[in-house]
Amino acid sequence: MRHLLDDLTQLYGQALGSLELDRSPTAISPWLHQTLSPWREEALEKDLRWEISVAPDLPTLTIDPDRLAQALGNIVSNGIKYTSPGGSITVSAAVSADTLQIAVQDSGPGIEPEEQLRIFEPFYRGPSSRRFPQGMGLGLSIARDLVTAHNGRIEVESTPGKGSCFRIVLPLQANGVTESRSLVPDVIQ
Repeated sequence: MRHLLDDLTQLYGQALGSLELDRSPTAISPWLHQTLSPWREEALEKDLRWEISVAPDLPTLTIDPDRLAQALGNIVSNGIKYTSPGGSITVSAAVSADTLQIAVQDSGPGIEPEEQLRIFEPFYRGPSSRRFPQGMGLGLSIARDLVTAHNGRIEVESTPGKGSCFRIVLPLQANGVTESRSLVPDVIQ
């Protein structure tokens, strides 16, 4: 209930004005592993194959780690929720040109092209035959707004029957790259 109230408060705050972030230099590789740890457990409990592929040299960015974790969590949560047992969730992160890209790929049912245009609208929940009874249709709109507040964007690629890939794209310069870290990438199943 607390997360729902936080989301509603966030949405209300967006209507009133700019979103304020508590930014700090954050080493992305360790932050990702810490952020994704609880989601790994949830995916494994649902009998999903869980894989993380993180580039070894992700930079340190000046972000709000809690708010960006909330955005990523909303996307991962949806991937887990909509993927049937036996399916897979893959989270990857890498630097491409002048951006950090964090991708969440699932093997769920996919999203129809006309729905892809609406999934980031507040309170949009899709056709009743494909939605879960829980939720208010706020997760993806809040994720989009939190990523936008970090000067980034969320992209979606989806094919009905073949899953979806949501990608958080953050510009390196606008988020204050301060250093690179070398960590060995891992795959967890």
